[in-house]
Amino acid sequence: MSIEGIHRIDETTVEVPKGFMEGMRTRGLIYVDRALEETLDKESVEQVANVATLPGIVGDSLAMPDIHRGYGFTIGGVAAFDLKEGIISPGGVGYDIN
Repeated sequence: MSIEGIHRIDETTVEVPKGFMEGMRTRGLIYVDRALEETLDKESVEQVANVATLPGIVGDSLAMPDIHRGYGFTIGGVAAFDLKEGIISPGGVGYDIN
């Protein structure tokens, strides 16, 4: 693993632990096999952690195998937010393609 602080938890999942970035409310999970793991860039992993800091996040900050850098919220990222305490993230919705 070339990105310090993250680790593989099984054959299909890499964990970004809750302490990876200050303020994380939950962990991040990136669904990649070992070959795709080698293509992960630090900025994308940091965005998975960034999403985990958002108010009202429910469960883990997730990223699918097509993970790549977006606008604060990684492309291929998934997160759920509490209806009352959460937010709507334009980066998660995909505002760049209307």
